[in-house]
Amino acid sequence: MQFVRIIVQGPGDAFFNMALDEAISEAVRRKLSPPTLRLYEWSRPSLSIGYFQRTSDIDVGYCRKMGYPVVRRLTGGRAVLHDSELTYSFAASADFTVFRGSLREDYMSISRALVLMLRLNGIDAEASFERRGNAGRRSPACFRALSYGEITARGRKIIGSAQRRYPDGFMQHGSVLLSFDARQLCNVTGHDEEDFRGIGALRDYAPGISINDLKNSFKEAFGKELGVKMISDDPAEFEMDTAKELEKNKYSSGRWNFRR
Repeated sequence: MQFVRIIVQGPGDAFFNMALDEAISEAVRRKLSPPTLRLYEWSRPSLSIGYFQRTSDIDVGYCRKMGYPVVRRLTGGRAVLHDSELTYSFAASADFTVFRGSLREDYMSISRALVLMLRLNGIDAEASFERRGNAGRRSPACFRALSYGEITARGRKIIGSAQRRYPDGFMQHGSVLLSFDARQLCNVTGHDEEDFRGIGALRDYAPGISINDLKNSFKEAFGKELGVKMISDDPAEFEMDTAKELEKNKYSSGRWNFRR
């Protein structure tokens, strides 16, 4: 049986969170580290924007006023306000045989594991495996758009994910919302609350659910759905060193975060 390393962490800084995702992904793709599922939180409300997204999509002034760090992700998609949530990232090399190598098939495998994770917590979730357009104006917020493999409960999106492909592997990460403040998302994107009526949160369906519940069920669900043994571990020292360099020279830099 193949195995996947699972790293479970508490709240972290926005810039370091993105830096460690990249550092682990690079190490996994270079086969210096095994396939890895990382679970983490955010030390304060933070806004991440997609790799191709323009900063004009968001109210940078409001974010500065509120003390919300703005960080650009390696992955595509749109803005996400990270607050009351658990974030996951999954990195695998191209020859990890659990996956078949295409974006859709890999996305589907992870989506099924996410659905099982939610069902273990009593939430009747499902994954959408068809592309759906959005009615009305285009929103800068990631959770407003329903894309292939996204997770919904009773028609409302509760997990948003994005994937970055490389010749030697991939990295996917996403947000699992425990609760959702539509007003704050409106403030950072300049859109109306009506634009976000299709967004849900786990506590809408399971009021007593906790971060620890999610962390435990992630491990069980990914092990069962992917048919792998989940091994708990910490980031390697060289991964932490790489992440610190990326945090300093890339993710905390305006040249990266505000380049578009």
